[in-house]
Amino acid sequence: MLEQEENGLFEIPDYEHVEDETFPPFPPPASPERDPADAEPEEGSGSGVPVPPKRTVKRNLPKLDATRLTSERGLPALRHVFDKTKFKGKGHE
Repeated sequence: MLEQEENGLFEIPDYEHVEDETFPPFPPPASPERDPADAEPEEGSGSGVPVPPKRTVKRNLPKLDATRLTSERGLPALRHVFDKTKFKGKGHE
């Protein structure tokens, strides 16, 4: 027995004849059931009035090109935006 412990091996217990725990079944969901009469009307049920699709407005993002970046409002403006910024130095990254 000491030889097995010296080699790092140990006896694994036999779990084949052990019964697993039995758990009760899950309870039914807590959400209320929907009645077919309360359900929303389907699109083809004959409401008669067509609903126009919603329009979404997309914002146009400006393209970054050389003329925009080198203009007054481009990269040179960053120096003025961060005038009051003070860097603390080593250990405060």
